[in-house]
This record gives sequence, structure tokens and C-alpha cells, in this order.
Amino acid sequence: MDDSRGHEPFPVLPDTDEYETLSFLVRNQGERFTPSGIAVHADVSEASAPETLHNLLEKNLVEHEQGDYYVNSDRAEDIKSRLESVDAAKRLHKTAPDDDMYAVTDWVKKLNSS
Repeated sequence: MDDSRGHEPFPVLPDTDEYETLSFLVRNQGERFTPSGIAVHADVSEASAPETLHNLLEKNLVEHEQGDYYVNSDRAEDIKSRLESVDAAKRLHKTAPDDDMYAVTDWVKKLNSS
């Protein structure tokens, strides 16, 4: 089976504005939103929404057209699956024993830097 994603980690981590914004757009695939509309519905600050959307655009996770942002329907299921995967990793991390190497704070970042 060909894995087109390779071994690169998903570039969005839980508990971030990027995660909340991307999750909202995936749940509402097929719809387009302005940064202020996303801020209201995704529970991110209106001040951080433009930068968050810019970051997601740079990571090729969202599309932008005429001031609106959206998730491409062809990619929505894959992105949803990746978000669910990082959710599972977060839950595993929270329940890991303290002496487990994955219980170390920021273990994902440490693995990515090795």
C-alpha cells in the first residue's frame, strides 16, 4: 500500500488555534468562511484568526478564495483522519505512566527534532 503522506508528522497539534480552526473547517466542509466568521464559530480570537489561517494556508491544509477560507472536499476525509490521529496520541499521552518516555511534555516535538 502506497502511503502518500510518507512519514512526516501532521503539522497541527491539539489545543492550538490552528487545530480548532482546521477542525471547524473540516466539520463544515463545502462551506466557506471569513476569518471573523471562523473566529466566532471555531472559538479562536478574532485577532489571531488571520495569522492562524495564513499558517494553515502555508501548510496547504486550507484553501482561500475571495476572502473566504475552506477545506477542499477532496482532502477533508484525510485531514479529518489525521486530526483524529493526533487526538488519539494526545489521549494516550495523558494516560501514560509518568515513567513512560511518551509521558514527557512535548514528546511529539522531541521526536520530530531527532
